[in-house]
Amino acid sequence: MKVIYKPEDEEINSVSLDLKNRDFNEALKKTKILSKKYSEDYTVSKLFSMIYFSMKEWEKAIIYYRKILEFEKEKFYIYTNIGVAFFKLGKINQSIDAFKKSIKENKNFYLAHNNLAISYLEIGELEKAIYHFVYTLKLNKNDINAQKNLINILTLSKSKNENDHPLIKIDSEISKIKKNLNILNIYEDQNISKILEFSNKLINIKENLFFNETQIFRKNSTNLNCKRHFKVFDRYNIIPKYCFSCYKIEINLDKIINLIKLYLIFDNILLEDNNIRKCVVEIRNEIKGNYKGYIYCKGLNEAQKIEQIIEKEISIAKIDNYKLNIKHGCSEYYKSYPEFQKISSDEKTQFEYNKSWKEKEIIIDEEEPNRVEADKKIWKETLNGINLSDILTINNWIIYADKIGDYSYKPICKNKINNPYIIKILQNQLEFRKNQIQI
Repeated sequence: MKVIYKPEDEEINSVSLDLKNRDFNEALKKTKILSKKYSEDYTVSKLFSMIYFSMKEWEKAIIYYRKILEFEKEKFYIYTNIGVAFFKLGKINQSIDAFKKSIKENKNFYLAHNNLAISYLEIGELEKAIYHFVYTLKLNKNDINAQKNLINILTLSKSKNENDHPLIKIDSEISKIKKNLNILNIYEDQNISKILEFSNKLINIKENLFFNETQIFRKNSTNLNCKRHFKVFDRYNIIPKYCFSCYKIEINLDKIINLIKLYLIFDNILLEDNNIRKCVVEIRNEIKGNYKGYIYCKGLNEAQKIEQIIEKEISIAKIDNYKLNIKHGCSEYYKSYPEFQKISSDEKTQFEYNKSWKEKEIIIDEEEPNRVEADKKIWKETLNGINLSDILTINNWIIYADKIGDYSYKPICKNKINNPYIIKILQNQLEFRKNQIQI
């Protein structure tokens, strides 16, 4: 009869302590030694799976998770981790299969439903994503991430059944406000006040509603890939080639009421290419200006055409004391490369792309997994019209304004709003922000 030897408790505990202390290399070193002593022990494979998952070595993690599946009673945990690993590898449909297996093992495991929804969202299956975000919240009503995900996806697609979840119902009612209140001039303070008052009465029905967004987007189906570009810049302090062709219109505003009006302009405006646009309150340390709007353009000529359109809309909305500039790339680049922000009428800059930077961009791109066509991310356009996400973000803007001493919101919002997150992010830059009220 064959005997399978098992590791001693103290050997397992030593590796577990390394994992707890995030000393993954030491944990791996010890586990490799254990694997030679106890080559057929299930516990060693389980340690390998945990270590490789923690080290983000996804393919190796999947191998070991599959090895231990037959020994695990609660297989839904393992399938969920396999699904996460596949997602990180860009194998979205295989992640979907794994999360489905997890749910088959335990239909009440809310995390598997949430992850399945995220995978569906990634490939543009919005109806299925909504269903599983709702299911997550039915299982765990206080899941803040699922709550945020559901609110965000409703800016891209509406559920066919308003009664599936209170957030869907609230979002639907908010989207009808302009029509129901018979609002003609949406830029008047009294009408903005009506919209906020009506919306917040609906929102207050829902308990434990947290939403920490500070930006409102109107997106098209183009991926600007800004996360990738900043990764290049942050690691190598170089400006990606793509950014040399990127221009944006930046509108600086002095009052929160004007930012809200600009958001309404961005929601209603018709642009030929439906350019990506956003309104934000500034939360980056030492970046001047508190209230800003951006419209992203493919070139200087397009930016100049849109500049004329937007100035007319600003005049109609009666936004005063604003500054409008066409900028090149992002402000974060200017400290390292001040010449980059200077542009001429022929779109040439005083600072050109260094061809030697290409090899560093390739390094970043090679770190991203290659996806087959069926797994590629689908970018959806934002739906126009006021939604729950917009109102919750505007509420955060109002908290921001109140905290820095801008009380221009009072004619449109008389009720006290609170969100500790906004207060926290202003904590270390409060005086700087107060000094930025006058632009």
